[in-house]
Amino acid sequence: MWVARSQEIDIPAPVMRLAGQCLLDWFAVTIAGTAEELSPIITAVTTEGKIDPQGVALVGQQGRASEQQAARINGTISHALDFDDVNLRMHGHPTVTLAPALLAVAEQENLSGVALLRAFAVGYQVAGRLGHAMGDTHYARGFHATGTIGAVAAAAGCASLLKLDENQTEAALGLAATQASGLKAMFGTMAKPMHAGNAAANGIIAARLAQRGFTARAGGLEHPQGFGAAMSDDSQFSGGDFQSTPPGAPEWEITRNLFKYHAACYLTHSTIEALARLRKEHGAIDPAEIAAITLHVPEGHRTVCDVLEPRTGLDIKFSIRHLAALALAGADTADLSLYSQATALKPELAALRKKVQLSHQSDRADRYGAEVVVNLVDGTELNTFWDVSTPVENLDAQEDALKVKAATLIDPILGNDASKALFAAVAELPTAADLTGLLASTLPSSKDITKTG
Repeated sequence: MWVARSQEIDIPAPVMRLAGQCLLDWFAVTIAGTAEELSPIITAVTTEGKIDPQGVALVGQQGRASEQQAARINGTISHALDFDDVNLRMHGHPTVTLAPALLAVAEQENLSGVALLRAFAVGYQVAGRLGHAMGDTHYARGFHATGTIGAVAAAAGCASLLKLDENQTEAALGLAATQASGLKAMFGTMAKPMHAGNAAANGIIAARLAQRGFTARAGGLEHPQGFGAAMSDDSQFSGGDFQSTPPGAPEWEITRNLFKYHAACYLTHSTIEALARLRKEHGAIDPAEIAAITLHVPEGHRTVCDVLEPRTGLDIKFSIRHLAALALAGADTADLSLYSQATALKPELAALRKKVQLSHQSDRADRYGAEVVVNLVDGTELNTFWDVSTPVENLDAQEDALKVKAATLIDPILGNDASKALFAAVAELPTAADLTGLLASTLPSSKDITKTG
């Protein structure tokens, strides 16, 4: 199993850089997430109100918790805004399950920045390959891959970080698989981000148990009654699967990573971008002049992001019709304050939303693009197409965009220019002996960074 031999693998510099970019984005959305309503709830209930002075850092908050507690808290908070990155082969959000688990273990073990980056790349590889091996029906049946596949990926990353042998790694993956859970029915509620936190914590539990000799069924992923068969109708683990084929053949999964620049479900982003293009090309459009809006999108959108009558800010994130109305109105869909009950209940937006219809064309080659058609009352038809599923190849440009996003999210929470300290700490990870500097840059104050004991 290549995961158990991952310490021997040469990881290309661009892959390591992408791992750093994922972590940068994760810290930003996590710090911003601490202002969300769920943050104090998950923190208080998970820790039972007790601080663990020997524990690991809670990102964006004072205090410490155990490895598993910190992973559950940080993971849940990091997915609260639904502003974190995605991988379409995984059908989910890789970093919100990997980063909190690996960060907690790496801090507890006093490991280096490069060890964190390497383990992240390994865990991400499992997320993408396992997602691909599970086929489309795993997600279509109602499983939230962030919680299910994410747990196995987190366990793999932790196994690599802890240098588990082949038998221990096999057990860790099986233990994570048997704990994996998460339902798409929870989208639009606080339960969805909890899937990420649970996956991160379960990944740690699985690796730590395996490290001490706890057993699980070998081949638990591909077993006739295992992870694949139980959770998918079209899982495929034969030939060149993620366990037997080392990374780089044909490519590293992290090169497919997609970052978010709208704080809503990723399946809505092509629609948002397409309507923004229409506004740019034709100027502001008076809602009274709009007769109908048709969104030609894949059928799967209906079960993921088609909340017909949003009532809360979370609902808006999964209401493609409401987001279409916001995009046509010229709203900044990266603005976190936009996602509120007041926005959900605005009469003018509700009226525009009711003009939006979804259409599915079964012969479309693209799976994530959106063709939008706006029909005006005078008979004019405006249309355009956008597809956000292609990763950015220019890593310099991507990093610049991520820094703008991160500063917008971090500085209002930690103070003016606080984001610059994080940028510097992430850049120094390849040579950092430990994570002290990185963690110090993500907390309201550095006074609680040094462990007592």
